[in-house]
Amino acid sequence: MTIAKAKTTIPMDAPQEMLSQILSHLVDDHGMAFRAKGATGHVFEQDGYRVEFDLCPRGLEVSLEAPGENAMQFSKEGMVHHVAEFDPALADRIRWQGISQEAGATPQNFRLLTVLNSEILFEGMQRVTLHYPDIAELAAQGLHLRLILPRDPSRAPVWPVMGANGAPVWPKGADELHARYVTLKNIRAAREEVDIDVVRHGSGLISQWAQNAHAGQRIGAMGPVGISALPEASSYFLAADGTGLPAVAQLLARLPEDAVGDVVAALPRGVSYRDYLPKTKLRVHALPPAAFEAEVLGHAQALTDDGLGYAFFAGEFQNAQQLRGHFKTTLGMDKTRQICTAYWRRG
Repeated sequence: MTIAKAKTTIPMDAPQEMLSQILSHLVDDHGMAFRAKGATGHVFEQDGYRVEFDLCPRGLEVSLEAPGENAMQFSKEGMVHHVAEFDPALADRIRWQGISQEAGATPQNFRLLTVLNSEILFEGMQRVTLHYPDIAELAAQGLHLRLILPRDPSRAPVWPVMGANGAPVWPKGADELHARYVTLKNIRAAREEVDIDVVRHGSGLISQWAQNAHAGQRIGAMGPVGISALPEASSYFLAADGTGLPAVAQLLARLPEDAVGDVVAALPRGVSYRDYLPKTKLRVHALPPAAFEAEVLGHAQALTDDGLGYAFFAGEFQNAQQLRGHFKTTLGMDKTRQICTAYWRRG
């Protein structure tokens, strides 16, 4: 794996205040666990990613590492956005050493993917098969893909370009784009194909696109990025509604053969988990999608105790909050032993 590196020094008069705000945001809102390094440094490391902050006489020094240039693009973009939440003008002035692209260029992690097929996989789930030319080189960098399409489907797309601060510049107004993350359910690298499974519902632009996708149609994408496997643990608890099912399937496939624990999955009646999830020794508990939100917390409480090694949840925001509270407060699991991610939010 090639490790990409980038570094910047953000000039400012009160770097300690900015650092405190950013750290609180990343810890509280994104679940990132930092460790101290020296008197003024803070470091986060996970899955090949590294973020280091250090106070310096001229401002705040930020160093990034990521598993490849593709992933580094997301890291730089994320850091610019985190700074922008507190000072947009300061974020615009960020300039990176190391990997760089000229302003106005196409982002290096941007691809145009071609639809090969779209079909109903089972009730409530649409599968779209895409041609992904260089997925063999990129598959190891994560499981998630940011799909991008015009908010107004009748308009020809105007794709993002790079800004001088390392973050993409997205078109506004009539050319505004819509972007959402999906999980690569199946990757057939030798055939340059991937499958994405999208929950069928009425209002989502990506869902509508998936249901109406036809062979030859093209869609913008950035990625892949994000988690690629769960850490080694004595036991596991994984749970997901329809939006998180592809991620659970991929993570199960990457667990050791002797891994034990439980999986709670939202699957329609008549659909066997054996037809969707890989072979596993974890016990699988299927819940009807309509009952999942109301019942998943109860299942988590019944199936887990303070001996649990690692927990993963992907689904609705309130469920993510509930399960995070159970793992953190009831079972005493810190951020290194659980991930509870909101893939969507009701309302």
